[in-house]
Amino acid sequence: MKKFRAMKAGVVMGILLIGLFAAFMPTSTAASGLFQGNIELTYDVDDVPSTIRPESDIARIDLYINHFASGLGSKFVIPFFNANTVPIELSVSDTPEWLTVSVAPGVVYPKLGMEKAEFPEHAIVSISLTPNAPAFQTQSIEIVATHNAIPPIQSAMNKIPIEIKSGYYSNYQYEYPTFKEIGAGETVTFPINIKGYSNARSRIIFEVVDPAEGWSTSINTEFFLGTTALGEDATGTVNFMIQSPLDFGYHNEVQQFNVRVKTMAAGHPDEGIDNTTLLQFTVRSRGFSTPGFEVTFTVVALMAVIVIYRKKRKIV
Repeated sequence: MKKFRAMKAGVVMGILLIGLFAAFMPTSTAASGLFQGNIELTYDVDDVPSTIRPESDIARIDLYINHFASGLGSKFVIPFFNANTVPIELSVSDTPEWLTVSVAPGVVYPKLGMEKAEFPEHAIVSISLTPNAPAFQTQSIEIVATHNAIPPIQSAMNKIPIEIKSGYYSNYQYEYPTFKEIGAGETVTFPINIKGYSNARSRIIFEVVDPAEGWSTSINTEFFLGTTALGEDATGTVNFMIQSPLDFGYHNEVQQFNVRVKTMAAGHPDEGIDNTTLLQFTVRSRGFSTPGFEVTFTVVALMAVIVIYRKKRKIV
């Protein structure tokens, strides 16, 4: 019995000596020796999408956090701890202004022990992008985990990077007159002013859909626009020209024209190809036309001038 009490007292005294030793030992020495806290961070790679589209997508990634103590003195001290969990704070390192990242919950409480828990603590990393995020850019996000010292266990920190790629955001504003009136056989021009809010240089394709028979149309079929995400000019103008028929007689026709606009990322034809807008224009052609008769009138007028001139010469 006396031997048992002596052994027990020896163990307690040893623990106290270890605690005192750690208390007066330099932090770096203690951390690397007897009482070291360790944080392990992992995440599910399959949760990271190939790209994250600004404004519309929110990526949610499962983050797993575990903790264990190491060092020669830990196995003697940990069984006598009053605390049985370790508060670990989760945060995000600095990110660009176009990137929003959050971690929830902000604090997790894994079990304090010498071994990693079979089921680690869980948090969610949420990632979203603003419309001015440069498209197709790879960005590394750093998640930071820290816990304060639980004497004699030293404080610990770990970081884990998560790489994401920004997707293509497409948004455009078109300003143009919708109605004009012209005479028969005349040509009218509709200026289409474009303002882009895309996050990449854009290729814009224009197509006139089923123009009215006898009318002529002309438009630049392809146009490239810069992006403000890269500090470029994101405005431009495309002219849509329409010529009315010049058939003989009086005209009072109203026709509607549709222009289909497709937008996509320049250099990335698969991105944004489904973005389609339909622009509508209305033209009234009113007036009298005499196609072919202009030449006849000119010839008759010349002949009349010649006849008058000859008569004057005969009189003289």
